[in-house]
Amino acid sequence: MLVMADPVVAQAALDRANEEKNLLVVYQPIHEARTRRIYAAEALLRQRRQSGEIREASVITEAAEAGPEMFALDSWAVRTAFRKAAQWHSRGAAVRINVNLSPREFQEGNVFQRLESLVAGCGVDAHMINLEITEMSHIDKPEETMDVLKDLKKLGVELWLDDFGTGHSSITHLQRFPVDGLKISGEFVKGIVNDPRSRAITRSLVALAHDIGIRVVAEGIEKQEQLDLLLEWNCDYIQGFLFSKPMPREEFETLLNIGTGAP
Repeated sequence: MLVMADPVVAQAALDRANEEKNLLVVYQPIHEARTRRIYAAEALLRQRRQSGEIREASVITEAAEAGPEMFALDSWAVRTAFRKAAQWHSRGAAVRINVNLSPREFQEGNVFQRLESLVAGCGVDAHMINLEITEMSHIDKPEETMDVLKDLKKLGVELWLDDFGTGHSSITHLQRFPVDGLKISGEFVKGIVNDPRSRAITRSLVALAHDIGIRVVAEGIEKQEQLDLLLEWNCDYIQGFLFSKPMPREEFETLLNIGTGAP
């Protein structure tokens, strides 16, 4: 059962993080399944504790989601990721950058303008950006969402459905919206070795995606047996602790073998 943080505690955590400037963006590689080449890096918001430990910032993002702080926090994280990606590209690293869009981005109605401004201001190639969209983003205003997604496609970005198969059922979104791929939730992937239902669902999702001409990232891979099955099913991309955990940008740049750059 998901336990929601107390709103007062969450807001206090957000305020403290802003004051102490201890939020950071980390990067988790996404690999090509067959070659293991780094295809992309997913940008994730994290918090650095006073001990130096880097932890998830779920309490902080929950507080931000409830109010206008979400847009400032989200813009900061996306801007940070875009700027780093632009630097990587200038140093010859052909790696894409994945950033997550909050469902509230679509509810507010100015997501295209905000992203267009961020792309231009950061000097990043829009054709090297993957926008990960949760399924809930499409629910409230499907026609308006379609127009936004078409504009984003014209900008040059790729659109990916994140955590596909969880939350609101959305097979129809694959038919309706111009997505380039889907990310299969680790909730399914973790069971594919021992759970026949998880195995059947995951195999079917990979096949369905390929049948309609889109690609697949499998998330949450932690065991070689999981990878073996995904390779058997011709999954396109893989992501998980078996290969790489989310890491600070210095570590990721070392992995790319492009040296370190400015923060």
